Amino acid sequence: MPSPVVPLDRLTRAAASATDGQSPSETLGRFAVPRSVGRALRNAAESTGVGFEVLAAKAAIESGFQPAAQAPSSSARGLFQFIDQTWLDAVRQHGAAHGLAQEAAAITRSASGHLTVAEPAERARILALRDNPEISARLGAEHLKDISDALAPVLGRKPDVGELYLGHFLGTGGATKLLRAVAAEPGRAASDLLPEAARANTTLFRGGDGAPFSAQQFLENIRGKVGQVYAQLGLQAPVGPVEFAAVTTEARPGEAIASAEPFWWGSGAPARVAHAPERMMASALVEVFNRMGRGQAAQESGTASAEGNRLPGSLLEALREEAVPTPAGTARRAYGGASA
Repeated sequence: MPSPVVPLDRLTRAAASATDGQSPSETLGRFAVPRSVGRALRNAAESTGVGFEVLAAKAAIESGFQPAAQAPSSSARGLFQFIDQTWLDAVRQHGAAHGLAQEAAAITRSASGHLTVAEPAERARILALRDNPEISARLGAEHLKDISDALAPVLGRKPDVGELYLGHFLGTGGATKLLRAVAAEPGRAASDLLPEAARANTTLFRGGDGAPFSAQQFLENIRGKVGQVYAQLGLQAPVGPVEFAAVTTEARPGEAIASAEPFWWGSGAPARVAHAPERMMASALVEVFNRMGRGQAAQESGTASAEGNRLPGSLLEALREEAVPTPAGTARRAYGGASA
């Protein structure tokens, strides 16, 4: 079982101690990653069995490794850009395994299916936990495992990285619809399958000549865009179905976690949203691709020292580069430079 997250004040003290005398960032490919975030991703990988490279790519796409990222047009927040309902669902399902038993117990589902917390102040505190990278990384990893579990029966195997992120972008309901079409009618227009999402952003569903992308083409575009992010991280994307390691860490007695004090482009709905309407799918697609595409010309740059980088030595040569653009600029260029 995964080990519970320690209370936030202890996390803060531990982070300060671990980074004394070190650069506040580490270099991961073209990204300058806050050390607290890199450490959170490694801790989450160990406690959940989801590969570090999978979590790093997701964090790069969603927030550019910014733990307090806030989407401008949705409720998405934090390292993995959870919207309110998806976060409450993740805490309700997985919080107890990560030291959030009290918070998980406070979340209930109404007759309409809406997740809620009786006390407004407690709801706000639980939602603010998205800004804590340790908690966000662990629940982000659990969320990816949920997506994998939902899509495996559709595919007859675990999803690959492109299919896994398709489940994130479209929600498991939308991804299921598209993946079934890829298997049965690969030439069918993706816009026919997801008309509301297609109306919200025609550039994702049509080529430069205006011709609609088929379901197969749409999936391959997703794979290509995700692959570019792995390349910019200097990491090798997993080939074939994404496997998760067995978790052997024993649980320790946990405590409820104090909330973090509560920017960036965000992704909309990183979705466990099988029952959500297609407007949520559209929100996810628009936020992830359009905002990064429009940001291609942004004049952002930054530097980070690779000193003290704790990555394995075999990776360091591939990860270090002289120029280290800011996370937001790099992620935007990855998507903006890809053919749509």
